[in-house]
Amino acid sequence: MKALNMKLEDKSYDIHIKNGSVQRDLLKRLCITDDHVVLTDQNIHTIYGALFEGYNVIKIPAGEASKNIETYQSVVNQMIAKGITRNGVVIAIGGGVVGDLAGFVAATYMRGIKWVQIPTSLLAMVDSSVGGKVGINLEAGKNLVGAFYQPEAVYIDPEFLQTLPTREFSNGMAEVIKYGLGFDEVLFNKLEHYDKIDVMQDIEDIVKSCCAIKVNLVMVDERDTGIRSLLNFGHTIGHAVEHYYHYEKYLHGEGVAIGMAAMAKIAQEKGNLSMQAFKRVIKLIRKFDLPICLDDDRDKMSIQVVLEAVKVDKKIGHGGITWIALKRIGALEVSKGTLESTLVSFAGGLYANAKL
Repeated sequence: MKALNMKLEDKSYDIHIKNGSVQRDLLKRLCITDDHVVLTDQNIHTIYGALFEGYNVIKIPAGEASKNIETYQSVVNQMIAKGITRNGVVIAIGGGVVGDLAGFVAATYMRGIKWVQIPTSLLAMVDSSVGGKVGINLEAGKNLVGAFYQPEAVYIDPEFLQTLPTREFSNGMAEVIKYGLGFDEVLFNKLEHYDKIDVMQDIEDIVKSCCAIKVNLVMVDERDTGIRSLLNFGHTIGHAVEHYYHYEKYLHGEGVAIGMAAMAKIAQEKGNLSMQAFKRVIKLIRKFDLPICLDDDRDKMSIQVVLEAVKVDKKIGHGGITWIALKRIGALEVSKGTLESTLVSFAGGLYANAKL
């Protein structure tokens, strides 16, 4: 099994990556007593029903809308009813929503219990299952309540992707593109020549490449106060898009794709990217059926309204905002500015791409 080791000051754990690695014997090893909960969503439970037989299962509705305080309270109350103690363990089997929620439950239930990540979506495999960021959304914005809480282990089985809907696959490819565009020009070049079939044939190595980038950043900056913030590339606009549409119209990766496209346009206008490089970025995003701009808000006023959601972003303070800019293909840089000037810049990138 291809394993990466996350070595942190207070904890180390392995990220296992191998096709076919998540079988019932894994759950048997993880759930050796009744003091466990397997948290999943209704879609995963329907598809992989036999995997869950004999375990203490809690199901939540599928989708970003479940990552809220009401679902959190429901899960905790069910755990209390099942008699889960401080020695218990939460096993998260699902996409990013399940993982984020399960981790937040584990971080707060009886002041913290063990948990394990088993991601089933591409987005969760390459991004949200690694690094220990857990949390829930509020009406005011995304991930405004959460914690840094590392799992005991992460088990990534790319065979789960065989049942992943096409749109969810593209959703995950946005994060894969982020790693190539922002950190690894070799990966970016590879993706330019890949289609979905190529990606699936090389999926173990692609997932490991993405996870390795994130592991290296998290080990240096676990609490996201410095270099780890580069992973937020495309996310400031992406989160605003998700929030504005109440997590219904755009998936997380689709919002990030829109954010990355806007950042690429801003980089081109600043002279960091040539027009040819900018076109390569847009072509790659579109290649995996991802949006480059809001599809029904093509005037400046609508885009400005969408960006009002940026004002509740966690990276804002003292009248300014920190965001991640594209320096060149394969490299990022931290950019800071006033909220007003940044929103003007963001709107300009979005508006320009709306004309493409």
